[in-house]
Amino acid sequence: MQFARKKRRSPVINIISLIDILVVLLIFYIATTVFKRNEPKLNIVVPESTHAKPSQDKQPSTIYVTAQSKIYLDDVLVDDPDKLSDLLKARLDADPTYKVALRADKDAPFGVITKVMEAANAAHISNLPTVLQTAAPAGNH
Repeated sequence: MQFARKKRRSPVINIISLIDILVVLLIFYIATTVFKRNEPKLNIVVPESTHAKPSQDKQPSTIYVTAQSKIYLDDVLVDDPDKLSDLLKARLDADPTYKVALRADKDAPFGVITKVMEAANAAHISNLPTVLQTAAPAGNH
């Protein structure tokens, strides 16, 4: 006796639903990615502070002062503090909400830091926050 054979269906993978899932995952990864700001390749060790609090505003531009007395505005080397004042004035004219912060190496000469602060005052920037490294409270080593 011969039995009738059923034709086997070939397996089918629904590609449409897989593409939908892939697109949703891609959108999720793009939306949750943290973008890092470019910083110059400088080795600056900032002083520690137990009272410093992180800022919640948009990230300001940063003036870097190295231990070798070099001044950078973001990643651009500034040869003269007078030029720094002009650069700050131009950026402040372009954007009235422009903010800048100072990040100086703990071994940077104080005279150079003073020149940077004078350049900021000349550009009518009265508030020049300083970037500090938060220290662990005493006794928690």
